[in-house]
Amino acid sequence: METGTAFAAIALAAVASDGVCTREEARALRRDLEFRYPYVHMDETAMGTLFDQLLRRIREDGHGDLMAEAAGALNRQQQLTAFAVACNLVRSDYRTTPEEEAFLEDLAQAMDLDAAERKTIPDVLTILYRDALQPHPTSVRNVSMTG
Repeated sequence: METGTAFAAIALAAVASDGVCTREEARALRRDLEFRYPYVHMDETAMGTLFDQLLRRIREDGHGDLMAEAAGALNRQQQLTAFAVACNLVRSDYRTTPEEEAFLEDLAQAMDLDAAERKTIPDVLTILYRDALQPHPTSVRNVSMTG
């Protein structure tokens, strides 16, 4: 499997892992791929064809075989980035299902990620995407601006 196809396969399998593709997940999939090489050079038709082929494989064989083949086609750096993208995609609709968690665990095993990598990547994404500036009702205090 070519590396561009493998990377897209992992991203698409992450979105499809719970059997539902929400609008947020579809948007995140597009955002996470459209500015990366080689997808930046693909038109809508080419991307559609790629996704159709990958979705057909997922429907026919499940995501496990496709994911294992795709993970094996990527080098270590590509695997870590693909795992981070997959983690980001399953969180893109602001909830993570047990099926998505199982997918991420299976993907980490297929990539032979160690425990630190399996934990660090999702933890960093949580830090990156949390709404840290959102005031919490219990932490809001009336502060006088006059002294």
